[in-house]
Amino acid sequence: MRVALLSRGAHPLHPPGGMERAVYHLAKHLRAKGVETVLVTRPATREGATFPGDLVTVPYATWRGLAHGRVLDRALHYPRFSRRLGAAVAELVAGGRVDLVHAQGLTAWGYGRLRRRDRSLRAPLVMNPQGMEEHKTRGLKRLALTRLRALSREAARLADRVVATDFATQEEVERLLGVEAARVVVLPNGIDPDEIAGATPADPAAAVRAAFPAVAESSPMVLSVGRLEAYKGFGDVLAALAQLHGARRLPEAWAWVVVGQGSDRARLLAAAVERGVASHVHLVGRVADRLLHALYARADIFAHATRYEGSSLVTLEAMAHGLPVVASRTGGIPDKVVPGETGLLVEPGDVAGLAEGLLALAADPSRRKALGVRGRALALGAFGWPVLAERTIALYERLLAEVPR
Repeated sequence: MRVALLSRGAHPLHPPGGMERAVYHLAKHLRAKGVETVLVTRPATREGATFPGDLVTVPYATWRGLAHGRVLDRALHYPRFSRRLGAAVAELVAGGRVDLVHAQGLTAWGYGRLRRRDRSLRAPLVMNPQGMEEHKTRGLKRLALTRLRALSREAARLADRVVATDFATQEEVERLLGVEAARVVVLPNGIDPDEIAGATPADPAAAVRAAFPAVAESSPMVLSVGRLEAYKGFGDVLAALAQLHGARRLPEAWAWVVVGQGSDRARLLAAAVERGVASHVHLVGRVADRLLHALYARADIFAHATRYEGSSLVTLEAMAHGLPVVASRTGGIPDKVVPGETGLLVEPGDVAGLAEGLLALAADPSRRKALGVRGRALALGAFGWPVLAERTIALYERLLAEVPR
């Protein structure tokens, strides 16, 4: 079986986000099970990076000074890139080099349109819409992404199957993309247990102490990971912790460590000063994988108060390290954070509920441990990539069996 993976980014060729890591792990574990893969994407932005599979690159034209992936860039350039990507993969299909196409987000659109016009392009198309941010945002950002919403719905209509990354988001995929239930299949993004074990230092506390001495002895240490954007809810976590601190309900040595970069950084720092908790808040930026996993292993609580979300790989990574989670009831998170079993859920934007959840875990180490043990078992079992690769191959085989001979 030969599969083309389409994406506008993939780890380690490009900076690692959730989608980029998912594409990398999918390719890695498909190849481990005998599936040939070719990644079709934009040129690598990291020198010397390699990918587990063949690689075809297509230019992603953008304006100088316009950051890739920002709203204006996506609105103006993503559709054109998808057209070029579609032409490249159609050539692979026509040449007999690809049996099936598995596309991330709008990258499905270009090939889907070509296949509709050219019936000789028989390779089935699977579309994974990932987080569907363009369908959930509000205000001017929503207006700017109007065309992307229309094109993503068209791409979903052109696909043979559309992936929901969690059971919790299956209805959302059907509703937002206008796809009938029979064409939606649940295939989570997952984690690589061996990779996580290999990336975690033998002495995580020592690694954290060496890198961030100011938080070495903190207790409890609350950890958050993600892009620093307003919709990710970091401001809600800050407000909840500041509320608890102001009421003297947290131990004096508490700390909140935030891993990630983004446009909301300055606002968060200013808010921490204004609320009198700047000495407890540590925005450490982007860190190497080894230090990230050291932080996961050293932390006491993982907080993820995002306003909307896709599958949430950072939540799975935290759970794999045995961290109890306080998170928003949005996207695919409820498939992972089971209230009272692996963590606590609050409604998006509910600062009071978030504070209550954080306090409940901060005050009860034994409960934290019990939730963490169950969360680790769930993450490493149901969401491990070796299992998910088998499920993905089974989907491919069903689709290929439907292709007329």
